Amino acid sequence: MEKELKEYRNHLILAEQKAQEDYDKTIIALSGGGLGISFAFLENVVGTNAIVSPNLLFSSWICWAVSILCILTSYFTSHLALRRAIQQVDDETIYEKRPGGYTDLITKFCNAAGGLLFFIGVILMALFVYKNIGG
Repeated sequence: MEKELKEYRNHLILAEQKAQEDYDKTIIALSGGGLGISFAFLENVVGTNAIVSPNLLFSSWICWAVSILCILTSYFTSHLALRRAIQQVDDETIYEKRPGGYTDLITKFCNAAGGLLFFIGVILMALFVYKNIGG
């Protein structure tokens, strides 16, 4: 039974890694898409009319840009955390310290922040659209 449990554990680890990769790619695609769509919205819908609440638009752009930056940072820090964890295994210190060290914490923070900032950007853009289409 122990061999089957270890295989299942390895399967769970691979599934977790795949899910994280998919999450990161999705947040980058959605944030980048949000930026692109918002530029098209400005040109095609608002046009030459006066823009209402431009601070909402700029705030959404900032949220999406920082969201992308957070995910890109998490790619880098994840790589560093994996290198550190490998070194900890080689040094046999893996059970004495946090696997991956502080870069693992940075990775987790960046992943959470990236998703949250994307969501906030969507809300800000929705408010901007509402105010500019006769809300």
